[in-house]
Amino acid sequence: MTTTPPGTVLPHPDTPFRGVIRDTYAASTPDWPDRNLPPATAPHIVMIMCDDLGFGQLSCYGGPIAAPNIAALAAGGLRYNNFHTTALCSPTRAALLTGRNHHSVGFSAITEMASGFPGHNAFLPRSAASVAEVLRQSGYSTYAVGKWHLTPTAEATAAGPFDRWPLGQGFERFYGFLPGEVDHWHPMVTVDNHRVPTPDTPGYHLTEDLIDQGIKMLRDQRQVASGRPVFLYVPFGAPHCPFHAPQAYIDKYRGHFDAGWDIERQRTFERQKAMGIIPANTDLPPRNPHIKPWDALSADEQRLYCRLMETFAGMVEHTDAQIGRLMDVLKDLDMFDNTLVLFLSDNGASQEGQVHGTTNTERFRNLMPMSVAEMLPQLDEIGSHTTDPHYPMGWAMAGNAPFQRYKRDTHRGGNTDPLIAHWPARIKDAGAIRSQYHHVTDIYPTLLEVAGLSVPARVNGVDQMRLEGQSLASTLFDAAAPQVKQVQYYEMLGSRAIWQDGWTAVTWHRPGTDWAKDKWELYHQDNDYSQAHDVSAEHPDRLQAMIARWWDEARLHNVLPLDDRGRERFTDPTRPTASLVQDVYRYYPGTSPVPNPSLPIILNCPHSFTVHFSLRTPTDSGVLVAHGAELGGWALLVRDRAVTYVNNYLKISTTSLTTSSALPIGRDIKLTYVWQPSGVGKGTVQLLIDGVIAVEAPDVPTAPMGYSMVQEGLQIGRSWGTPVSPAHYHGDFTFSGNLRVVELRTDPALQMRAG
Repeated sequence: MTTTPPGTVLPHPDTPFRGVIRDTYAASTPDWPDRNLPPATAPHIVMIMCDDLGFGQLSCYGGPIAAPNIAALAAGGLRYNNFHTTALCSPTRAALLTGRNHHSVGFSAITEMASGFPGHNAFLPRSAASVAEVLRQSGYSTYAVGKWHLTPTAEATAAGPFDRWPLGQGFERFYGFLPGEVDHWHPMVTVDNHRVPTPDTPGYHLTEDLIDQGIKMLRDQRQVASGRPVFLYVPFGAPHCPFHAPQAYIDKYRGHFDAGWDIERQRTFERQKAMGIIPANTDLPPRNPHIKPWDALSADEQRLYCRLMETFAGMVEHTDAQIGRLMDVLKDLDMFDNTLVLFLSDNGASQEGQVHGTTNTERFRNLMPMSVAEMLPQLDEIGSHTTDPHYPMGWAMAGNAPFQRYKRDTHRGGNTDPLIAHWPARIKDAGAIRSQYHHVTDIYPTLLEVAGLSVPARVNGVDQMRLEGQSLASTLFDAAAPQVKQVQYYEMLGSRAIWQDGWTAVTWHRPGTDWAKDKWELYHQDNDYSQAHDVSAEHPDRLQAMIARWWDEARLHNVLPLDDRGRERFTDPTRPTASLVQDVYRYYPGTSPVPNPSLPIILNCPHSFTVHFSLRTPTDSGVLVAHGAELGGWALLVRDRAVTYVNNYLKISTTSLTTSSALPIGRDIKLTYVWQPSGVGKGTVQLLIDGVIAVEAPDVPTAPMGYSMVQEGLQIGRSWGTPVSPAHYHGDFTFSGNLRVVELRTDPALQMRAG
């Protein structure tokens, strides 16, 4: 076996032939290429990431949610109480897999919010090869099951390119989903480089499916006994909204949170102190701004908010049960003792449920929050396939105890997260707590160090950018290992922070306001763990020096320009799209859906869809075109020799138009659907059959900000996910007639794109 020289990652071995070649095989000596394997001491690696899980939510971190299997990992391993992320999902994933800060690799925010600047474009550079690519080329089997959310929207269609899909980033197998969230009952599943139909098995749940697939990958690999160690990356979609869990898990928490978020936060804080998760001298900061005291809420508010929190807790424990299944299989395969299991979250608990929470997350993405009165009738459905829930931000405040603020913020509530390390063969002080300051960029060099591999200088012929993470491997084996990090900057959606030598300067930025007027706070974090005491007035010189250092770090890591825009970034007309600008876009049956962020602009502008089809028999029926899903969308379908247009306005109301004349049999039909906006989020709809208006309606309401990544994109000839309107069709409702092509025409002036 040849070894990999330090600073190099080799592709498949291309070693010189060392045998002898004569005229015949009998006189010749064979020789085979060397196998590429890491050092014999390299462990298996399983890296599990939960989504939107706060520092103070798991029982092993003092929280109220039992999660016994995660607790067992903590009891048999190490808990870190000073581990930090970027405060948002895609940026944390980019930093985790590349070992570079999120702006350094183009991920200031999620892919759908990319903009045309080096630190913000969401295009992972080849000069920052993923840890999966390095491990794969060093002899590891590399698998991923779960959420990806690192593919630019211009590259997320079935046409690729696939360089920034999981298989293009070093994973040999992938089963999961590309966007930031999915319906866990009816997910948008991608296998390797292609979409597959939404699973429809009774009782199906995505989290269970992910572990089923991960187990299959492990068993396939181990039964061959190839000698290759395994790197399995498990980035769950859970417990990110929508909160979906089997009813038994939700029922387990009935009444558990009736005391409310203020008392629950205080209880968590006290448990954290008693467990040694946080220092004994920690103070609990005041309630976050805009959060009402629990006692000031109405009885209906309390009842609803408790049910939403019960659902979240049930989802966490359901996820924990799947982690337990995975650990059992590691034991069955005799892998458990020599597997480094890392468990972490990507950011703090989420404020995105806003004041009241929701049962339809598509509403708050369209800046249309739900009222308590709207949600109460759904109380007993919350968590089921008919709802898309999120809890109110008061519960996120409690879930981030003992810290201030939330996901998307640069205070500790946004970026301080659980990290558990479990490795029975090597970690000897089981149950211990580690307090060295570490950042998500530090995972990459840690994995290479424990595998006995060097950080590569070149990968696939490309010089690699400087590694910005610093290994925490020494802390796995030594509680007294020195703290190696000296400075770490933060920036998220305009808010900023910097940690340096035990001090933190931080500012929360209100979108749309002058950055120069942001109020910076200063905390001596070594003495004030929870950032409860702002000492900026006592140390003005230190504060100014740290602010200046933040600007230095910002320039070094491509943070600039600062950008605090919200929904506007989702519809940035300069962002590259999957399609070149053209007068007519053509879509065909038998194809994969086109994701919403990858479509040409049709939102709030004139456009039309022309469908060329024919009926073979009077009973032919099915979906011609669908856009969106059960949370909101529209569809054109055929039934009983008529065309129906159905528009689901975010589950608030439904508009249905049906043509009256019987469609002809056996000849081509040209159906044209025309949308003419009459205001933001509404427009006149016309259906034309062979150029003649068949039916129309004014001021049909639609999603004012568009359909999100959780909703299916444009679907041709069948429904891929949930139906736009369950009252009108079920299942995929594939069109049984002859569908030739669907043509989209939209305003070319709005399709002008940079690149």
